Amino acid sequence: KMNLQKEEKKFWQRYFRIEKLEAIPKEWKIIGGIGCGDEQFDDYFYYISLRVDIVHEIHLKDSLITDAGVKYMCNFKGLKTLFLRRHDEITKKSIPYFNQMESLETLNITKTAITLTDLTETLNNQSLKEVFLDSTEHDSDENILEKAYILKERMPNCNIYLDCSYALDAFGNPEKPIF
Repeated sequence: KMNLQKEEKKFWQRYFRIEKLEAIPKEWKIIGGIGCGDEQFDDYFYYISLRVDIVHEIHLKDSLITDAGVKYMCNFKGLKTLFLRRHDEITKKSIPYFNQMESLETLNITKTAITLTDLTETLNNQSLKEVFLDSTEHDSDENILEKAYILKERMPNCNIYLDCSYALDAFGNPEKPIF
């Protein structure tokens, strides 16, 4: 029988009121809206990744997560939706982690440091169906189409959306992907 180390035990007690290793569920539907106070958000995902095998969705907005936290998310099987809106500390260093997420279908990286150019250089995840990100002032319309074409060729089943966070607008109308 394995026991939790002191720091890990404190983590599970503090956030989930879990006292015993056996009480930690191996599969979670969703992780979202976390508030970690003064602790690092990356540590939050570190501890969860040690014990939870399957997480289907992660929804984070305006948290303190960084590329290191995204790396821990690679350990979750079955991750279909990754919503990482408004995270300045998420950069193109996370793209190889996105590529490792075998079940990932929807990726929202709007308001992060990741650009369309970054994605064009290294994103190659065949399970992705939708990617949402923001254009930058360096992107001309011609430039955007060229980059979108490269991505569409590499990932033909994936729609790339610019400057929106969902495939439907507030009225339920479909947004137009770049390609």
